[in-house]
Amino acid sequence: MPMSDKDQDLDGLGAFFDAARAHSPAPSPDLLARVLSDAEAEQVWITRRAQAATEAPRAGLLEQLYRLLGGWPAMAGLTTAIVAGVWIGTALPEGVSSGAEAAYLVDITPEAVFELAGDF
Repeated sequence: MPMSDKDQDLDGLGAFFDAARAHSPAPSPDLLARVLSDAEAEQVWITRRAQAATEAPRAGLLEQLYRLLGGWPAMAGLTTAIVAGVWIGTALPEGVSSGAEAAYLVDITPEAVFELAGDF
């Protein structure tokens, strides 16, 4: 038997579907009471949580940044990287201080560049 959009009755199942649509099941009073008690318990919990959230002090900008970065392990790594960057950036390595290479150096103080470049 070929199927098409017009032929919706699959071997007499249409009568069963119509009967199921006609009798909508109603939940039992016991089920309704349990659902209502669960909803009330959840409502009390949500109310308590909302009250606790409004009473809690708001975190400051530094504390928010601290939490955003991931706490003290991340802050320790970031601090180490900053200190190392400042140290490497300001300390002049011994091998780079020769005359030819010193002309390409950019230092924080212009006086140091003239001393490294030599007298002209």
